[in-house]
Parts: sequence; C-alpha cells; structure tokens
Amino acid sequence: MTRLKFRSLKLMVVIAVMAIALIPSMGNSTAKNHGWPMVITVPDADLASEARVIAKFADDLAAYDKQSVELGRRARIVNADLEPLQSKSDDLKGRLSEVQNSVREIVRKLKAANEWDDLNTPPARITDRGLRSIYQESSFKQLLEESSNGLTGHASEISAPLENLRKRLTSRYDTLGDVQFVRARYEAPAPFGFVSLRCSINTLKVKIAIKLPSVNPSSQLARETWAACHPGQAYPF
Repeated sequence: MTRLKFRSLKLMVVIAVMAIALIPSMGNSTAKNHGWPMVITVPDADLASEARVIAKFADDLAAYDKQSVELGRRARIVNADLEPLQSKSDDLKGRLSEVQNSVREIVRKLKAANEWDDLNTPPARITDRGLRSIYQESSFKQLLEESSNGLTGHASEISAPLENLRKRLTSRYDTLGDVQFVRARYEAPAPFGFVSLRCSINTLKVKIAIKLPSVNPSSQLARETWAACHPGQAYPF
C-alpha cells in the first residue's frame, strides 16, 4: 500500500512539472491570439557574395580601360594588337547582366533586413574624408535602384574605346590619279554613358565596401572611384 502511494505521489509531481513547463508556451499562444506585440529579430544583410561580383567587374573594367588608353598612345597598331582587347570587351559585356542581378539581390536583401531606409547615411566607423564624401555625393538607394534595372542597357558602351581604336586601322589617305585626298576622320565625342558606367560600377564597389561591417576600405579605393567619376580632376582629399 505504501509503495502504491509513493507511485501516485511521484506521478503527481511529474504532472505538476509538465504543467509548469507548458505555461510559457500557452502564454505565447495567447499573445498571438490577442495580437500582442512580439520581438522579431532580422539578421543583417549578407552582401559579401554580391560585393565580390561587383568588385571583380570594376577591377576588370578598369584594367580594360587602361589597356585601351595604352594602345591608343601607340604610333601604329595592327589587328593583332586589338584581339586581346576584343576578348576582354566581349567578356565584360557578357558579365554585365550578372552584375545587374547582383545589384538586384542586394536591394532585396537590404529591404528584407530593414536596412534600406537609412542607407544613405555612411557608417560612423568610416572616418576617411574621401570615402565619406563619395558615399554622400550621390544617393546610394537611387544608384542601387537604377543599376538593378539599367546596367545592361550600357553594354555597348564598353566597346566604345575598342571601336575608336579600330578606326585607326583604316587608311588615312585615298588616292585618285595624281590627286591625294585626306580621309576625314570622325572623332566621336566621349560617350557620356561610358564615363557614367565606370563611375556607377566603381561607386557601387566603394559604397558596398563601406556598408560591409567586415571590410575596412582604404583611401586608395576612394581615389580610384574619384578618378572614374571625375576624369582629369585632381583628388581633393
């Protein structure tokens, strides 16, 4: 009889412990049913993968542009000189859609992490004057929105330097009998979109680097971005 009472008492203790454990979950359920506020933690946006795609493209575009300028300084060029440049041009144009998709994904992640509204304010940890100036010079949100839909529309602008170099392969002179004619060489104005494309890509690179908490961007990055957006102007910082 004593053993039976002990078992009954033990069972009652177990039931009591289970009831106490259920009280918090019942409270949460009640809170949900009555619409009480609950704290929802949203993780910070992880932009590292997209940042790598954009940074690599910006670096390759800068290298392509530098090679174009160096070829343009030569007194004489032949078709073989342009073949590597043609390959790089085709590669960059083909990758532009990947960059646009990466920007689109950044916009989605920032909005999902509730980091979109205060995006135009540079982080306090960035003290370099050049970096802060570039970050505040234009709207980060507007740049992201425009780039997420419009980058691929500038694909043809990438090949503009190459097309200008190809014009030099044509003969400068035509002859007719004893009369020599100088072929007029049309100098196309520097396409606004080309400068704008380089500026946009470099600005995206530096602003995303500033946004990433794990990255400490250098002043050199600010200089490169300034040069892309203000060609021919001295870096003021």
